[in-house]
Amino acid sequence: MVLAAAAAFTGASVQSATGFGFALVLSPALFAVLDPVEAVWALLVLGLVLNVLVLRDGGEVRWDTLRPVLLAALPGLALGAALLAVAPKPVLQVVVGVGVVAAAALAWRAPEPAWARGSGAAVGAGLASGALTTSVSLSGPPLVLWLRARGLAPAELRASLAAAFLVLNLVGAVLLVAASGASEAFDLSVLAPLLVLVVAGHLVGARLFRRVDAERFSSWVLAVVVAGGLASVMAGLAAA
Repeated sequence: MVLAAAAAFTGASVQSATGFGFALVLSPALFAVLDPVEAVWALLVLGLVLNVLVLRDGGEVRWDTLRPVLLAALPGLALGAALLAVAPKPVLQVVVGVGVVAAAALAWRAPEPAWARGSGAAVGAGLASGALTTSVSLSGPPLVLWLRARGLAPAELRASLAAAFLVLNLVGAVLLVAASGASEAFDLSVLAPLLVLVVAGHLVGARLFRRVDAERFSSWVLAVVVAGGLASVMAGLAAA
């Protein structure tokens, strides 16, 4: 559990500082030490707590911008499950990882591309986020890249991501209860110390966020997206 504890603190710090990265850091550690259902429950609960803490820090949530993305993410969840049924997960992880890195590279060159202003881009980002949630557990990059391309200020981006992840976590929790029942939930003796570390990590990340300027924040966000893409590629190659 030492690895999971370190990952909980680090992941919470990263997400609190940039708006994204908690599941990316913590998920591999939890799945290494817990059974799959317990790991998913722990990620959902810890993520809910972290996102509530980030929202309490302030920053405007752009619900007008998020609404079409979140609506499109719902059918995307089913799409991801269908993709996983017909294609091996390692292949999906490699393909998605390469795509994420390429998209981040393009975003670095053109922070506010014209395509991001259309309604079709919102639907595409939502579908991709939902599909990646149920296929390779990498829901964040489409949301991050799309919201960043909309020109949101750092505080708006951070708060809007927290709100989006909160909604997706709540939907995921409902689906998990429907599929396996609440009796398959987490062990509180494991969850309690991780919660303490998540809160501590949030405090560290929030302090970093308050000290960074907008340009550096944008670079941090893209760096985390690239890390997520590379991690997906490496996980796929390792499992192949």
